[in-house]
Amino acid sequence: MFYKSAAFCTVFQGIDSAFSAEKEQQQQPSPRFIADAWYAHTAFLVLLGAQDRLVATAARPETTPWMFHFFPQFRKLARLQPRALNAEALLSLKTDLLFLPETEIGQSNVFRQQGLRAVTLGFSDMEGVLHCVRETASLISTPLAFRRARAYERALRHALTQCVPSPHGPRLLHMASLKPLKVDGRQTIIDQWIRAAGGQNAASLSGNHREVTAEQIVMWNPDLIIIPASAPEHDFFQSHPILSRLRAVQNHRVYRNPAGLFLWDRYGPELLLQLDWAKQIVTAGHSDEGAMMDRIVAFYRDFYGLHVSNWEAGRMLAALPPSPF
Repeated sequence: MFYKSAAFCTVFQGIDSAFSAEKEQQQQPSPRFIADAWYAHTAFLVLLGAQDRLVATAARPETTPWMFHFFPQFRKLARLQPRALNAEALLSLKTDLLFLPETEIGQSNVFRQQGLRAVTLGFSDMEGVLHCVRETASLISTPLAFRRARAYERALRHALTQCVPSPHGPRLLHMASLKPLKVDGRQTIIDQWIRAAGGQNAASLSGNHREVTAEQIVMWNPDLIIIPASAPEHDFFQSHPILSRLRAVQNHRVYRNPAGLFLWDRYGPELLLQLDWAKQIVTAGHSDEGAMMDRIVAFYRDFYGLHVSNWEAGRMLAALPPSPF
């Protein structure tokens, strides 16, 4: 599909997206020491080739083991707690650019007053993903960052042109958590990729991580269910006294979402892989394992400069961590 080498090579040539040579030349000097207090955003920094500039991150090996597998130097970085940041500690790391989630805009103003260059970013839809990539590339301000940002934007837009939403597609419930029961509803990026894959969101509410009851899920009675990559329970639905009656459970259509450097299904760059995988799950009821492994290998090679083995790609597809963990 959109990761095949011949098609992908053209992505890097003459792309005229939201960037221009004039805009690139107007950027501030490229930061040398970056602190990232938005854990999801660290995956974007890696995408744009800025991993060697990180001095601190909110990312954790427990939640993103593949990131720390491919970039073991991250284990030596200072660990950030977004709501317990210390300006003196950040300045002692020579931080010349601090990323914060958009919910911390008040904190960013305080840090600016203390001499830190602080930027807040966030998004809630696919256009927001592209905006985040563009803004981050502008702040990193390196030729590689701009080149990869252009490539990513072109690839995502192309992928969306290959999607055919269906108003009569199967009803899919995306679980954000099993204990407690939480789902992802409308007006979310999860809802966008469900619809792009040809499905309908079974959840009738709006927002992310919405706590619900088993009885509510029974009322929705989805055709498919996707559970988080981190969910430890392999037979949660089958052994549940209420949820075991669901159509998706009875028809063996409960799927564990793959995960890579970041979670494919949530708010990260691997949205490209998620679109491809979800479309197969919705339309065919399973993924083409061989084809998906090829796409995983190509995706991380072309966008991250990583060599991912078939064995590693298979574990990502199966939502398994690197071994040994």
